[in-house]
Amino acid sequence: MEPYSMKNPFPATVRAVRHITKPGSAKETVHVDFSLEGSGLEYTTGDALGVLPRNDEQLVDALIGALGLQAEETVSLSDGSQTSLREALIGVYDITALKKGALAKWNAVAQSGKLTSLLEDKEALKEYCYGRDWLDVASDPETTAHFASATDFVAILPKLTPRLYSIASSPDAVPGQVSLCVGAVRYESLGRPRKGVCSTFLADRIKPGDKVRVFVHSNKNFRLPEDGATPIIMVGPGTGIAPFRAFWQQRIADHATGPMWLFFGNPYKATDGCYEDELEPLIANGVLKYSVAWSRDQAHKIYVQHLMDAAGAEIWQWLEKGAAVYMCGDANRMAKDVEQTLLVIIAREGRMDEQQAADYLAAMKAQKRYQKDVY
Repeated sequence: MEPYSMKNPFPATVRAVRHITKPGSAKETVHVDFSLEGSGLEYTTGDALGVLPRNDEQLVDALIGALGLQAEETVSLSDGSQTSLREALIGVYDITALKKGALAKWNAVAQSGKLTSLLEDKEALKEYCYGRDWLDVASDPETTAHFASATDFVAILPKLTPRLYSIASSPDAVPGQVSLCVGAVRYESLGRPRKGVCSTFLADRIKPGDKVRVFVHSNKNFRLPEDGATPIIMVGPGTGIAPFRAFWQQRIADHATGPMWLFFGNPYKATDGCYEDELEPLIANGVLKYSVAWSRDQAHKIYVQHLMDAAGAEIWQWLEKGAAVYMCGDANRMAKDVEQTLLVIIAREGRMDEQQAADYLAAMKAQKRYQKDVY
């Protein structure tokens, strides 16, 4: 039998789904446990899990209705198999992301003047595609299309692609199981509520006993130090905490002696804590040092980089003892701000100029003492 992989995902059984932030949280976060038993899949702490999502059935039904097609009409898939249009749109095709190539194929049928103009203007097309999906296009009298068959429609669509999530468990702490920590994406656009395809698939539509297709994605550039005595500093606001749950589980399973320091942040203490039931005994027993930034609990916003700057002298002491620094989360803002703060700390506490601080951080990176898992 072909081994399970990205090309041949494993149908993992859902063991549990639970919300780890409280009701009303703007950073709604869910924890999901999957069984890997019988898969032959193995992962290392720091790896990611690929998840093949399924589209929202309500969105699929609305799209079929807007197109005037029949849900049970048979369509042929690229592997030669056949299924109904409805099932194909739920489990095979991407119906939320608009891309130029697919829109051009749509417009070959629609013959829309509006779309023709947009397809000739890169910036206008980018603005149009943002916050829209195929239901928006099908529902607009200026852009709607009338396909001769369901097969003609699905022929223009790209396939659903897997989403990668940092694994939030250690294989030595929970053998035969893999866990994820996922933020549910929800927003309004053009008068309609929108949902992240995979995040709300996991948050809303799966339940224990269901099967979800998954595969392991190796991340060799995000690994714990080989020496368990090495101190580690982990910076993971929001769902960036995910791999660090795996890290503390692994260090405990390994009986590692090196100290751990976690910087975490979210908007409100009342609703947005993550894994507090696990963190509290680790903090109380001195296994882990915890610095948390509740950004909206006071008039001025406080983020993880502000806590790091305030603790700069102690962070420098850890660095001089060989600590490894790990960062996980938003690449666009958080990661840049944290790295800049780290450079400021190195320069200030190490009495270095800007270039010397940059060289120090570059040396840490070369020694695998500075690793990032950002997205």
